[in-house]
Amino acid sequence: MRENLWLNLTDGSVLCGKWFFDGSGGNGHALEHYRETNFPLAVRLGTITPDGADVYSFDEEEAVLDPHIAEHLAHFGIDMLQMQKRENGHVDNEVRPRVTEYVGNLQRIFDYSPLDPSQDFSTQMAKLGHGLLSGLYAKPPAKCELIEQVMKEEHKVSDVHQERGISPRMFKALVSKGHPEFSSNRQQDAQEFFLHIINLVERNSAGAENPSDVFRFLVEERIQCCQSRKVRYTQRVDYLMQLPTPIEAATNREELIAYEAKRQEAEENLRTSPEPVRAKIPFTACVQAFTEPENVPDFWSSALQAKSAGIKTSRFASFPEYLVVQIKKFTFGVDWVPKKLDVSIDMPDFLDLSRLRATGLQAGEEELPDLTPPIVLPEDTRAPEIDESAVMQLAEMGFPLEACRKAVYYTGNMGAEMAFNWIIAHMEEPDFAEPLAVPSYSEPGPSSPSQGPSMDSQPPEDSVAILTSMGFSRAQTIRALKATNSNLERALDWIFTHPDSEEESEAVSDMADTEPNDNAFSNANMNSDSTLSPDLDPTGPRIKDGPGRYELFAFISHMGTSTMSGHYVCHIKKEGRWVIYNDHKVCLSERPPKDLGYIYFYHRLSCS
Repeated sequence: MRENLWLNLTDGSVLCGKWFFDGSGGNGHALEHYRETNFPLAVRLGTITPDGADVYSFDEEEAVLDPHIAEHLAHFGIDMLQMQKRENGHVDNEVRPRVTEYVGNLQRIFDYSPLDPSQDFSTQMAKLGHGLLSGLYAKPPAKCELIEQVMKEEHKVSDVHQERGISPRMFKALVSKGHPEFSSNRQQDAQEFFLHIINLVERNSAGAENPSDVFRFLVEERIQCCQSRKVRYTQRVDYLMQLPTPIEAATNREELIAYEAKRQEAEENLRTSPEPVRAKIPFTACVQAFTEPENVPDFWSSALQAKSAGIKTSRFASFPEYLVVQIKKFTFGVDWVPKKLDVSIDMPDFLDLSRLRATGLQAGEEELPDLTPPIVLPEDTRAPEIDESAVMQLAEMGFPLEACRKAVYYTGNMGAEMAFNWIIAHMEEPDFAEPLAVPSYSEPGPSSPSQGPSMDSQPPEDSVAILTSMGFSRAQTIRALKATNSNLERALDWIFTHPDSEEESEAVSDMADTEPNDNAFSNANMNSDSTLSPDLDPTGPRIKDGPGRYELFAFISHMGTSTMSGHYVCHIKKEGRWVIYNDHKVCLSERPPKDLGYIYFYHRLSCS
């Protein structure tokens, strides 16, 4: 088509105009482009002269004057002073080469675009970011759109006035692809999804600036041998601060005790349960529980060359630009089913964590020797016995018996809780309920146990997934399994006795980056070395350290009484006012429930 062509003055698209009743005109592609992009101004090619041009506003549905038309056209390589008007709107011969050159430049750009943008993470992130930040999807429909929808779809005008929102189905399908949880219809955890997105950003970031760096910080862990009093300091990378919820610190304990007594009495007498009482826990108590020392199970002291009691404390070696705080509002019952804790925490609007800054090795402290514990290979290399009590606990939950046996076997008889996690991660597999096929350990393999564990063979992915789900990095997990001949129990002991394993081999690091990982980011340290520091990072400084003073600007809440179901809503502080985002509903929130959130987002305050 060479007539009735319009050049969009925002993005340079050259499209045809409206269709006229006499059969002339175009196919209305310029109008459709406006409806898709909300770019309103277009100039008709063939009307450009040194005196001006025909400019049309799709938003106002009439011709308008553009006082900067010469500058706008020059951006696309068109010089108004050399233009001559043509009859019937034909494209000027001087314009066509420039438009062709512009389209050619666009074609060269598209040559570097992915073949399938729907499967390209960077494209989908850019599209989502544009939709959220451009403001184009937070405007009421234009007058022409209202009329068209009323006439064609016979909708009421009151219904049409609803603003268009963003439904990132393509983005959700891409980031969830291949993930056992996020690709299903089961209830999903917001914290796990956040870390999954961070992992994908880390994998797909190619520039000097990594968007996930604003959440990235270093944690200093101090481990002390209780007998020798010697210490060891290590650092690891994390992306969020997980705060425990100490129920024993509730300020309304008497109310909780009275409610529990009334609830039990109502159950015994088959009466209606009383109104639930929510535990009120001070935020300071959560921070105190976070900073308290914790026992290190099966700690091997390099000073004593034997197992001993050890304690661990954690502090911030750096503070991120944006701090994400998760309130751990869940626990496991006697049936190993996760239960949600209904608690209220007085989260502050302003947070100062400066006192949690790490100090490193102090004067008078003596470091533990850098020694590796001896590896004792088991004498009996036959298949381990299956803990039938754990199998029956899982079977009573309703899972198939054979699946329960496989779960207990593949988790190395480490208890019903670990087996339950294995079931949740593998229940979608087609052979989930098939009988357990135990490999024969009597058959000769490529290496015998007397030769020690083979460092070239890869450990089973099931074992790697189990240990990474407990919070250990993938590289550290693989090293532990290789060093212990893929024995889960001894691999766990190896990890706890090697907190200072700073020099991980290049082969393990490369493999950790290239191995397929269906579970993606099940913990905050999964795609990073446990001892990573800004100076050792080959990509440059990755830590945006600064003062530990923050202000709350957003939080995510979970609505529902169970971890297996419910609904997430988000509150964001915009221009000093709190706004609630509940699917398509976006409105002001007069009393945001800041005490009932699950994940909180703080931004760092400037020194001034």
